[in-house]
Amino acid sequence: MKVQKFNYIRFSIFIIILILIIVGVIMLVKHINYTKTYEYKFLQIGYNLDEIGIIENNLSDKEKDNLLGRKYNKMYFDFFKEKYFLYSNLDKYLEYQKENDEETNTKIVAIINTEANIDWYDNEKETDTSKGVLMLVNRMYGLNKSYKVEDIVDVPLKYAYDGMKLSKRLMNDLTDLCDVAYEEGYTFVVAESYRTYKEQKKLYNNYANSFGQSEADLYVARPGHSEYETGLSLDLVPYNKTFKNPKKSEEYKWLRENAYRFGFIFRFEEGKEDITKFDADTWRLRYVGIDAASMIKNEGICFEEYYAYFVKGEE
Repeated sequence: MKVQKFNYIRFSIFIIILILIIVGVIMLVKHINYTKTYEYKFLQIGYNLDEIGIIENNLSDKEKDNLLGRKYNKMYFDFFKEKYFLYSNLDKYLEYQKENDEETNTKIVAIINTEANIDWYDNEKETDTSKGVLMLVNRMYGLNKSYKVEDIVDVPLKYAYDGMKLSKRLMNDLTDLCDVAYEEGYTFVVAESYRTYKEQKKLYNNYANSFGQSEADLYVARPGHSEYETGLSLDLVPYNKTFKNPKKSEEYKWLRENAYRFGFIFRFEEGKEDITKFDADTWRLRYVGIDAASMIKNEGICFEEYYAYFVKGEE
């Protein structure tokens, strides 16, 4: 019987072919998997790798899927890189930009996020009171006239002029703020505080009757639209002092540097009038809690901006 010699050449060829097949299969699987990635899909419709990197870092998977259904638009990236960009507002940013090309992208994002571009009173919305200390009350968002603050308490005369009332939720932080300020040589008292819907209505009507409704709307909130009605807003002023330029006073500087530590923000900031729709107010504070107050101060944003991105934006 003749023994057949092992053919090393044929075996080597077989192994090489087998390896090539395995490598080919691996490459094919990798390619198939790659075609399922966002990078591949965005490359197919005209985006470059730098743009895809921005998309990957700033959009959720749901937002990427939506963007894949849109035509390529280089203008998108003007807004994707903005810190407070909200994808749900993308079309509104672009539309506003067309008519206001002198505005910065940051300003456009702030205006659209806070709905400051529309007629507030003609688009009135009801305040979501379930947000607690983060509820938004302004020109657009209003309280129902039947809304009542259940935890209103008198502010002790040590910390306020006579007759001041506020929500119990902020009282401990308010008294702590005033006590710490006093220890450092500054005496603050509450000069304006809680008002009922009825009281706000009377105030507004008196102003409107004297100066006209359009004038009243410039300076006084309509009933339901004043934060004083929440019990979370107050005017905290230096006791028995007046200043020609209050923002240069040591009292103001101290409050400016420390209010956030106790959960309070300056409600109507200079430079934010086109968003808040109120003139800047030196001593007007609003309680939002320490975490929110710290974020608002550190980011240099107003409460409308914070609410749009961190409260409403999470819904």
